[in-house]
Amino acid sequence: MIRVTRREGESGERLLKRFSSHIKSRRMMQKFRALRYFSQKPRKKNVREAAIVREKHRAEAKRKQFIS
Repeated sequence: MIRVTRREGESGERLLKRFSSHIKSRRMMQKFRALRYFSQKPRKKNVREAAIVREKHRAEAKRKQFIS
């Protein structure tokens, strides 16, 4: 649970902004949106394919890091 108390001299807009930043930093909106709709667990095949693609992207980024 996130509890944000109003500081002395703080405007309502600033309080709302601080509350929103707490929500974003804890990625709560992503969790709520994921729970909103039923979604199946990813299959092993899809997980492996995604891991292979990530490794390719990481290798490419690492290679580009030394070039530039």
